[in-house]
Amino acid sequence: MIIARFIKLYFALIIMPALFSFNHPQKIIFQLPIDRANTTSVSNIENEIFAYINLHRKLAGLKPLQLSNIESSAAAQHSNNMASGKISFGHDGFSKRIQAIADRLGSINASAENVAFGRMSAKQVVGVWLQSSRHRKNIEGDFTLTGIGVAEGERGMIYYTEIFTR
Repeated sequence: MIIARFIKLYFALIIMPALFSFNHPQKIIFQLPIDRANTTSVSNIENEIFAYINLHRKLAGLKPLQLSNIESSAAAQHSNNMASGKISFGHDGFSKRIQAIADRLGSINASAENVAFGRMSAKQVVGVWLQSSRHRKNIEGDFTLTGIGVAEGERGMIYYTEIFTR
């Protein structure tokens, strides 16, 4: 009982104010240093993004998304391709990614994708997306599955991809 109260208090006093106190997205993308305490590994960043996305959905009264390894693999490949310079930053090949996911998961009724780049923590990436109406629409969309992939390029620039499906 005491532990549950502590966790609720921690989220109310620490996590919630931090989650919703972000700078303008254009400034964040190009000016924020990496927060090494929050970005110790790509896997950690991916897990934190997933947690922040579902926390936001919960606060908005939406059902949580389930993490799909198939979608995460596609998202990671896209982030790796952008980080390596194989493709430019953006959504090139999105329909092919969705078709490859559908080939493995079955029919997909709706899909979307968020991408970002910069030297940001997971919390900052989600904050940037939430400040954009198009990205927020994807986060709050009628989706059931998500996949998240993060990759770091040679010069330390980090690329983030989140795929949503239903």
